[in-house]
Amino acid sequence: MDFNWTKRTLTFKQPAGTSRGVMKSRDVWYIALSENGINGIGECAPLPGLSLDDFNQIESKLDEVCGNLGLFIQDLSLLQYFPSIRFGLEMAHLDLKNGGGQTYYDSPFTSCQSPISINGLIWMGDTDFMIRQVEEKLAEGWRCIKIKIGALDFDKECQILRLIRSGFSRDDVELRVDANGAFTENNVKEKLDRLAEFDLYSIEQPIQPGQWNLLSELCQCSSVPIALDEELIPLVEETERIKMLDKANPQYLVLKPSLLGGFYESEKWIQLAEERNINWWITSALESNIGLNAISQWTAKMKPDEFQGLGTGQLFTNNIPSPLKVKSGKLYSDEVPIFQDVNQFISEWMNGNDEMMLQTSGSTGTPKPITVKKDWMKNSARLTGRTFGLKEGDSALLCMPMKYVAGKMMMVRSLKLGLELKVIEPSSNPMKGITEKIDFGAMVPLQLENTLNDLAKVKTLIVGGGQVNPKLVEKLQNVSTLVYETYGMTETLTHVAIKPLNGPSNVDVFRALDDIDFELDGRGCLVINAPKMNPKPVITNDFIDLVDEKSFRWLGRYDNIINSGGIKIIPEVVEAKLSSIVPNRRFFIAGKSDKSLGEKVVLVVEGKSMDISCKSLDKFEQPKEIHFIPEFVETKSGKIHRQTTLSLI
Repeated sequence: MDFNWTKRTLTFKQPAGTSRGVMKSRDVWYIALSENGINGIGECAPLPGLSLDDFNQIESKLDEVCGNLGLFIQDLSLLQYFPSIRFGLEMAHLDLKNGGGQTYYDSPFTSCQSPISINGLIWMGDTDFMIRQVEEKLAEGWRCIKIKIGALDFDKECQILRLIRSGFSRDDVELRVDANGAFTENNVKEKLDRLAEFDLYSIEQPIQPGQWNLLSELCQCSSVPIALDEELIPLVEETERIKMLDKANPQYLVLKPSLLGGFYESEKWIQLAEERNINWWITSALESNIGLNAISQWTAKMKPDEFQGLGTGQLFTNNIPSPLKVKSGKLYSDEVPIFQDVNQFISEWMNGNDEMMLQTSGSTGTPKPITVKKDWMKNSARLTGRTFGLKEGDSALLCMPMKYVAGKMMMVRSLKLGLELKVIEPSSNPMKGITEKIDFGAMVPLQLENTLNDLAKVKTLIVGGGQVNPKLVEKLQNVSTLVYETYGMTETLTHVAIKPLNGPSNVDVFRALDDIDFELDGRGCLVINAPKMNPKPVITNDFIDLVDEKSFRWLGRYDNIINSGGIKIIPEVVEAKLSSIVPNRRFFIAGKSDKSLGEKVVLVVEGKSMDISCKSLDKFEQPKEIHFIPEFVETKSGKIHRQTTLSLI
């Protein structure tokens, strides 16, 4: 079994304020376990000032685990003073045992059949900011609101609570507050008395942990039920846990698996609580979506009755793509099949290997696997970011199959550039149902054709996987979206050149991206020099007009060229001329064996027979035969398989 770890810094969309301070970013560490081609992923997500973990020793401890993996997996208690690592290792091992793909606990929740009811979290800020958050949550139909208190003027915090209660009773909205230990022995009773006015469901951790005598008094006398959170974190021994619970006898426990040492340790807390008739709920501790996904799956397994604190997946600009979705106070796990591929890719990306296997599309032959360096993929992602001015937090759309390089590279861009990735199942009309703005997307021509009416939602779009026909280019001249046709292949990790299809820089040549140049081979075909994506020159079968070392016009495929009576005809050139003659049909030009000419030009059209006049073509370009085929044969990536289709004639 192999063990690897990697660090990631997550950036908050807006500063996250509590009574302990304000966070603008936080660090997490991902653990990858690999065995027999299966990858398990876990997350270590300690919080400064709250976790038991010594931050200065996190990475050295991870290295120690790596060197003694079997020992630590066999006895997780060896990590009791590093609960975040214990949690991450438990996660990764569960994932590995379940076959990878971030399925930690299978339940109706993971198949989108049983959502989890959650509270809406209101972050600290100025009064207007907090009120605006509350209004948004209530308008969206949330039934439970949790508000962070203790850092602002207490009168202003009460003002916000009073505003909520003036419009919504306890039957309408369950109202929780979280003090994060902000109150003192001198003021806690007074503040609890004032808070009782608002008919609160609970207050989390009103005082700093460890004050058990005072805590016991509060739990018995406060008219606001008390939930313990931070109080639990330092108690690693069961005897200490029992002592605290028996002394304080709180109304609720708030369980954070990533800070308590994982799921097994959290279940121990649940057992102790239920033995004492103490209710409980589960919350995240600002993990990325990887940790949050695992915690949500475990929560569903535990079947809790309370509103859970699991609505934190949208806090970061650069979160990991996840199937988790929040709607009207409920957390769903999206059953869209593409997420299986997304999760598998993330697992493979983080497994510690410096190489990855990719599959060619099979456009010009049988699809084949190739091995590439992950560093090359990162370089490609960074180059795309520079080319299109992408920055952390920009939104991106993944609507391409994850089997091939286009889908995989959109994932790499998201991970390396910090893009907020919207993942949808590939379809011919990917913008259907999307309401939000998208900064960057990638499509094939068919998808572009079908999304013209919704294209304004996308700021910048790249199109690949096939030529964009002239009629479609005409339609693009009146849209605000900047659309670029791309040139690239699996061997170059998607695009190495782009051609604007609209806008002020609309040109008819492909222009190389930075650090890439072109040359011709002896056949007149393109040779690509992209050393940061592939150290060897990539020799193509694309017949081109080389303008200079940085730009070219694409003419067609060398292996498609027809030699008819000594005249070389490029099918793609003829097809461009026919695009207005054969509207709304797929078609292609090909060569068919002929005794006198060697090869004769034929036109193959998909669908029923129709009248087609080719008189506008040059003499040698005019098809000698026109064939109609009900349905074209396609490659696995959805392109026309010319040779196989031609064999049907």
